[in-house]
Amino acid sequence: MPLSSVRDRWVRNGLVAAAIALVLAAGLFALGAAREDAVLHERYARALELALRSLDAQQAAARVSRDLARVTGRGAEAAPRGEPSAESLRRLTDSLETLAAEMAALRTAGAGAALPEKELARAEEAAARLLALARDWQRRPASPQPAQERLALAAAAETEFDAIEAALADLLAARRAHIAEAARIEHRADRIARVGVLAAGSLGLVLGLLLTLVAWRSMSTNALLMTQLSQLAREDSLTGVANRRTLDERLPQEMARAARHKYALSVVMIDLDHFKRFNDRRGHAAGDALLRNAAQAWLRQLRPSDLLARYGGEEFTLVLPACGEEQAERMVERLQPMVPERQTFSAGIATWNGMDGARELLAAADRALLQAKRGGRNRIVISGREPQISLPLRLVS
Repeated sequence: MPLSSVRDRWVRNGLVAAAIALVLAAGLFALGAAREDAVLHERYARALELALRSLDAQQAAARVSRDLARVTGRGAEAAPRGEPSAESLRRLTDSLETLAAEMAALRTAGAGAALPEKELARAEEAAARLLALARDWQRRPASPQPAQERLALAAAAETEFDAIEAALADLLAARRAHIAEAARIEHRADRIARVGVLAAGSLGLVLGLLLTLVAWRSMSTNALLMTQLSQLAREDSLTGVANRRTLDERLPQEMARAARHKYALSVVMIDLDHFKRFNDRRGHAAGDALLRNAAQAWLRQLRPSDLLARYGGEEFTLVLPACGEEQAERMVERLQPMVPERQTFSAGIATWNGMDGARELLAAADRALLQAKRGGRNRIVISGREPQISLPLRLVS
């Protein structure tokens, strides 16, 4: 056999062997990339779930803080002096029960995710003690010294609520650390994928296309999950409307725009009537469906410039630019028949006076909402037009 033929056969066999080795290496690389992609997907899915639970727990804690301020007579949203109403005590108890449920759900969702168990347990114990205080207050007869009773409740509640807030802050820090770690892993996987694509392109078009496809799929999935994380931070996952964080960002912007263009700005607080009774009778799944369907029905009636946000629980907030009191009232009246299941809601309207801050404007609308609920529910009250309590005249002889 000629030497050239032997050499050509060796070269051909060597090329075939190299091609087979490249195909095997590409297959192993593709399997490794697919495995890394699956791990990243699982990490992000867990991060999404825990972020959702953490946001729900923070919203529940904010509602507890507001309701506790009403009962104890502290803060901007405090109830008038005197014995707290049964309604405010019931709202506090409901808020504490919701907070306990959200923290239990957070513990279940975070099993095996390196959550700070001690802080979470402390928060759950503190919430249980607060709930016991609220229930004891409900059972207790009216006191002749309500101010001292409120101070005692506030002193007992401060330590418990500080423990809850500290634990939720630790949980949020842990979530941020997990998301940062997932981002670092994603960056490393993305860098490896790019290097693999460049190397495969130099070795063969087929292997390059395969590696490019794997890298594209990995980056697309990670980008989609990062978009979902960003959306979750600004949107209420149950109802699909804006969340409290978006409301806190948008309201000052709308107030500045209203001042610049010199038009009216109204804020509406909406609370579904007897929502807890509906939940108890129909179940939580039906309650979630009611919130979701009501919010989506309202959205279809609003202008593009209006903002609908879930304030917490069954409470929603409307921000209506270029709307005075009467226009806002007509808008709310148009929303009343949109609630499914023949449910009703109470609403409080406050129009910005051009001087107060966002917190004061929301507080004014919330006070009007409280008057609407105290007045029998299924009604609209405009701030500044609340029914006044007439005092008996005392004749001086």
